[in-house]
Amino acid sequence: MLRLLVCALFLLGSCHGRFVVEKNSLKVTAPEDLKGTYECAIGNFGVPQYGGTMVGFVAYPKANKKACKDFDDFDISYKSKPGAFPTFLLVDRGDCFFTKKAWNAQNAGAAAILVADDKDEPLITMDTPEESGRADYLENITIPSALITKSFGDRLKKAIANW
Repeated sequence: MLRLLVCALFLLGSCHGRFVVEKNSLKVTAPEDLKGTYECAIGNFGVPQYGGTMVGFVAYPKANKKACKDFDDFDISYKSKPGAFPTFLLVDRGDCFFTKKAWNAQNAGAAAILVADDKDEPLITMDTPEESGRADYLENITIPSALITKSFGDRLKKAIANW
């Protein structure tokens, strides 16, 4: 599995439009051409890492790229081996709720999820579904989640493919 080392520094951020978009920073430490700090928007569910730091590798799945299905269906696991860095799962936006993506990533063993936007647009807050009773797993999501821009997501995917 191709991986990319990322240090996530989670910071509270700014406001866009009519509601607050809480933002964080992701600090990429390798590869060299991606080193830097990138803005992301935290999910309005799960466990946000306000002011915390996580270090891990980014993985992009070869199957189930939008994480709308259970990764067990594809015999894919992101559980960390003892002594290894945890996995931050990079997935594509679309086809299902952000919360479903986070739930499937968590169940596959990911320590955090990064959702790459599918449009060039300002970052938005990933929110919970409004329909009541449709997602009884919501209160059980414990991993942090972040939405990243399409351009950053594309650069991460390219780096992972070449790693």
